[in-house]
Amino acid sequence: MNRWELKRRLPGYIGIGLMILTTSLWMYWGVGEMYYQGWWGPWFVRLLYLVPGVVCLGLTLIVLKWSRIGGWLMIVIGGAFTAWWWGISASRELLTLGRLLCMLPLSGLLVVAGVLFLFEGHYRQRLRSEGWTPPKKWLRRNLRYILSIGLPLLTVAISVLIPLTEFPKTEDYSDTQRFRNLTIQFVRAVAESHLDEQQMQYPEELEIRGNWELSITIYHQGEIKGSGEGKGRNEILSLTLEEATRNALEESQNLSKEDLKEARFLVTFSYHPFLGQLDNLPQPLPYSSQSFSFIEYDGEGKELIENLVITRSLDKELILQKIEQGKEFLFRAMHQDEHGFYKKYDTLNDDFGNRLHTVYSASIIYTLLKIYDFDGDIRILESIPDWGDFLLSMQSKDEKTYGAFHYSYYFENKEKELRFVVGTTALSIFTLLDLYERTGEPKYLESAKLGGDWLTTMQRADGCMKAYKRYTGEKWVYGTKESLLYNGQVLSALSRLYKITGEERYYDTAEKIAKRFTEKVEKEGYYLGDDYRVKNPISSAWVAMSLIDFYKINQDEHYKNIILKIGDELYERQKKDVNNPLNYGSWWRVYSTSGNGWLAEVMVEMYKFYKEQNMGGSDKYKEAAIKVALCIIQNTYSEENTFFLKEPQKAIGGIFWNYENRYVRTDSVCHAVNAYCGIINDLEDGLLLSIPEKPFEAILSELKN
Repeated sequence: MNRWELKRRLPGYIGIGLMILTTSLWMYWGVGEMYYQGWWGPWFVRLLYLVPGVVCLGLTLIVLKWSRIGGWLMIVIGGAFTAWWWGISASRELLTLGRLLCMLPLSGLLVVAGVLFLFEGHYRQRLRSEGWTPPKKWLRRNLRYILSIGLPLLTVAISVLIPLTEFPKTEDYSDTQRFRNLTIQFVRAVAESHLDEQQMQYPEELEIRGNWELSITIYHQGEIKGSGEGKGRNEILSLTLEEATRNALEESQNLSKEDLKEARFLVTFSYHPFLGQLDNLPQPLPYSSQSFSFIEYDGEGKELIENLVITRSLDKELILQKIEQGKEFLFRAMHQDEHGFYKKYDTLNDDFGNRLHTVYSASIIYTLLKIYDFDGDIRILESIPDWGDFLLSMQSKDEKTYGAFHYSYYFENKEKELRFVVGTTALSIFTLLDLYERTGEPKYLESAKLGGDWLTTMQRADGCMKAYKRYTGEKWVYGTKESLLYNGQVLSALSRLYKITGEERYYDTAEKIAKRFTEKVEKEGYYLGDDYRVKNPISSAWVAMSLIDFYKINQDEHYKNIILKIGDELYERQKKDVNNPLNYGSWWRVYSTSGNGWLAEVMVEMYKFYKEQNMGGSDKYKEAAIKVALCIIQNTYSEENTFFLKEPQKAIGGIFWNYENRYVRTDSVCHAVNAYCGIINDLEDGLLLSIPEKPFEAILSELKN
């Protein structure tokens, strides 16, 4: 190759070299970030860090094939990305010379290389016009492709071997908790010194420089008394915390020293994942602002996500505590004069409502009886006559609804709702039969039989139950939609009733429902829905649970097979991603603690069913029950997470609907406590479950912005 030819080909050589360098740098950065920042996430999150390197590799291959097209693409993409990145930094007042220079080699090189490849394209066009042909030897002909692909891949291989990209150590997460505790303690110290006008002392551990964006909120007796922001560019963290705390205190001018003792501080760091400080390079994740929050409790900082205190570990003692707290909450949910129970507790307004619900009363009594079997609380036995009388009083004696149970009772005007749901009667039968077996009093069995007789009149010819009978003020109307939940509740109730009485009419009605379920499974599979809901775990679980009851009176292996297959289906649909502590242990398409509590019950019953049948594989259901218990306990009111309530003690033990809706449904408490009582004696002492938190180094690098 003579000097003139080398001069003409030099732009192409330099362009290829620049692209190999750019691609290799992005690959090195991407692999490092996969390990350092993304190790805790699922693989699809980790792989996002490789996107810039893959894009550069793709551009390289394009430009090697079509120099001019690739050159223009590189100029547009590299220029747009650089301008966009500088624009974000400028909008946040972070456009420093360091950031300008650190991005230029990685994205600005694309522009330079693109220009060089335009010259290369002109040179190639001239060669083709002169009759140029590619080299005959394969290696020489494809050398540029080998180098362009091979060197970046070699960079990836080397990157995973060097210490900088090893997985962070995960065995000890105390640094993150220590950081939260130190921050909370410092914020309180600032507040106390502010009121006392004393000199501050600044802890060395918080002498961390960064571009901080944070806020301090002061809660007192459930109300926000003040909030303040702090921002610092290349500032010491303790100084920014002090600024925000003093701003919050200035807003809460009426906060006394005594109030301060009872107050709780909420600390919230705002950060922008796309503007991470590591190597001064951007994060290839969504760049909208995110938060890292914690609330003060007993001198510590408790992790918050979506304003919910996160529970990352579970042991037997914690479950025992929740059984006790749940019991006390259920006692508080009882009307002291009527001895019936409420459906819902509005925690924000301290209000149980103005009516008592039969189905929730029956469920609560049923749960309290389970608790009595566990702890022998004498109050439960002493309350049975009053509870039983309320339940019996809700049974209709009217000719058109004889034996059915009114849905609810408005105690202020002594009015019973003329709505009769088959599920209400079915669950009332559960409790009545339990009361009969405990007390031997015939009135409970007779009431259960009357309820069963009414249920037999509510069945359609195809085996499906009419959901309800309701009086509109002019006429009686029936529910026409199919509900697997109601069908399952009736199947269980009638199976239990038949087992005690041996009366065939209950078996016949139950068998029709069981056959209906069998037909539905054969047609739709083991994951089911109905006219009320698309395919979902709750409906599917009721089919399995009710068939367990029916299997006790009809040991057909076909029913057993359906139970096992639905159990497997439910087990596979539980959320097990430890990177999502907000929903870990819950189920897909289940959006409340009532639904997840019910599935906790089902997992416990599946565990018992496997053991009763002397089958292997029961432990997976025990593990599933433990996982969902962690999720439910996280959504249970405790002293730690009631900072926004005016009457926190009244809510303790109540389980709120979900993290977006903080009212308590009493059936959520019932389902959860039923599951706890059912599994507690099979649990080992000590730690049962722990889910990891992101390493402190990774968290801190994000908070620094």
